[in-house]
Amino acid sequence: MASEGGFLLPAPRFEPPLQRCRPETGPPGCRPRLDRGSAPRSSGSPGLQRVLRSSHAAKNGQGDERNTAAGQFARGALRMALEAVDGRRPAGHLGPFAEPAVVAAVRTLASARRSPGRELGTATLTRVDVIMVEAAAAEVCAGYDRGGRHFALAARIVRGRSGWRLAAFRVC
Repeated sequence: MASEGGFLLPAPRFEPPLQRCRPETGPPGCRPRLDRGSAPRSSGSPGLQRVLRSSHAAKNGQGDERNTAAGQFARGALRMALEAVDGRRPAGHLGPFAEPAVVAAVRTLASARRSPGRELGTATLTRVDVIMVEAAAAEVCAGYDRGGRHFALAARIVRGRSGWRLAAFRVC
């Protein structure tokens, strides 16, 4: 950049100005806009529509209640698991809510002090997504923050006679 009398000049333009595409006068390859009002509402063949309807079946009331209960359990169990990983809670407190293998894994993570970003501060659960894969099982993906960084974790919860239990747990 050159300067005149101690003032800076604006940077030169290296690209041509943007031109709007008009099919009749624009460069080759421009297509006319699609009028959404006149487009057919069909999203494919009848067979494809049937498959889409069955894969996205309307939820019944019981499914919503089960999903809500699974989400509430997942939020509480993951919060407790993160507290145990940080050492703010004994891993044994997870016993009523988690499988023995999960309690042992959390205990190992806490004693080895090897959880990701541990030096950044305490883990704070930020979001939890529950995906029902069966009537009695759900996959959980969640995010948590430590300091200014965002981390992820994954879990699986299963429903038994005594309610939901944490069957798998993995911090990333």
